[in-house]
Order: sequence, then C-alpha cells, then structure tokens
Amino acid sequence: MLAAGVVGDGSIDSTVTIDDRITNGPTLSDDDYYTISVTSIGDLDGDGVSDIAVGADGDDGTGTDQGAVHIHFLNTDGSVDSTVEINGSTTNGPTLSDNDYYGHVTSIGDLDGDGVSDLAVGAPGDDTGGDTRGAVYIHFMNTDGSIDSTVKIDDTTTNGPVLSDEDFYGFGIASIGDLNGDGVSDLAVGAYDDDGGGTSRGAVHIHFMNTDGSIDSTVEINGSTTNGPTLSDGDFYGISVASIGDLDGDGVSDLAVGAASGDSGG
Repeated sequence: MLAAGVVGDGSIDSTVTIDDRITNGPTLSDDDYYTISVTSIGDLDGDGVSDIAVGADGDDGTGTDQGAVHIHFLNTDGSVDSTVEINGSTTNGPTLSDNDYYGHVTSIGDLDGDGVSDLAVGAPGDDTGGDTRGAVYIHFMNTDGSIDSTVKIDDTTTNGPVLSDEDFYGFGIASIGDLNGDGVSDLAVGAYDDDGGGTSRGAVHIHFMNTDGSIDSTVEINGSTTNGPTLSDGDFYGISVASIGDLDGDGVSDLAVGAASGDSGG
C-alpha cells in the first residue's frame, strides 16, 4: 500500500509504502489481496495521529479466503508504529467460514458514543440465508485495536437487507454520516450482483442504524428506484460505494456508486 502526502495543488509531497516487508507492518501471504479496501479510522489510540484499517479479503489465516482486517497505528511520517490483525480467531470478532472474503472495511464513526471509532466490515461471500448472499459486521472497537463487541448484519437481520443467492452484499460499503438526523451514523452497502429488475444489475442498501448496531430501517436503491440509476444486465451497480458529503448543499449527504460493467460510451 502507498501512503502519499498531498499538498494544496494536488501534487504529492512524499510517499511511504506499507507492505509485509516494513517494520511493524502486516503479516501477509500470497493471494491475501491486502488493500482490497482502505479507510481512515481517526486517532484510535489517542496519540494525536490518525490511524488506518486495511482489508485483506483473501487472507487464509483462519481458513481458506476467510479474510482479515489490519489495524495500523501510524506515526506522523507514515511509518507504522504497530499493527493489530482482526480475523476469525479474534476475541469478540467476526465468526467466519471459508470463502467469506471478510475485509471490505469502512469507519462508521463512534456509533455507540464511547469516544472510540467503530468499524463496519463486509464479508460478501457469507452464506447466511443462502449462497454468497453476504454480510456486514459492526465492530465496536477499543483504543488498542481489540474488539469490545460485534453485531452481524445479514439476510436474517430485523429491518435489514432483503437478499438472494449470489448478491455479494458487503463488497461495496461506506459510512454516510447521519443521513436522517437522528444523531446516529448510517451505512450504505452495495450488493453488486443483485438481480432485482434483471441479471446482475446490482443494488445499494441504505441502513438507518441504531447505537447498538441494530438496524432501524433499510431502503434499497436499484434500477426501479424513482430518480435512481438506469441499469442494464451485468452492470454490477454497488461494487463500490462512497459518501461524497453534501454535494448540492441541501444539508443531506450524497453518494457516488460504482457500476463496474456499465456500457455507457461503449
């Protein structure tokens, strides 16, 4: 992974590489796919320096392609002070099976109000309810990178997503801030292989969250949504999701959603 310092004109001041060869960096193996996702998690340990979480969804540490997330506590020069790995053997962490591909990570802010940033991590290969429907884990974090508690969101969750086989829910994931103004950060989760309206068109699920990690309500965005995307078969809408802040100045956060196979222009 490359960490770059960017100056005001968009040029790069300096670059630091983080990989399995550096001091205090991640322990990696072939086909781990480290950096499948990267997110800032704020100053997790309270040392005045922002830290990062990096997904490795092909990690085999606890089973074939179960996946992992590496928490890197950073120094001001971009070097790594220490690393904590979250995987299927982590206390209070995710319960994983082979081919879950856990590691699609985003910070969800301080969901439970304890002063520590929390994480949402997608496992798009999870088989709860059916084949590769997908899941998301909400991790309530401690300042040392350990996990205080975990809540799983899947096809069986009350007020959660309605999924079908091979939806791959959890591949694209983003915190969208407090969308409905209730004081709790909300979550957007892509299901890029969703077949609503046609084969592999994709969808995004907007989850209005509660402070305990449960879901208050869910809205699905797909090709039939009013004022939503115009989709065709094989568009894979939802393969990536990003909050872009309040782009139009109406006081509500907006979204950018990738459609990896969209054929606009050719």
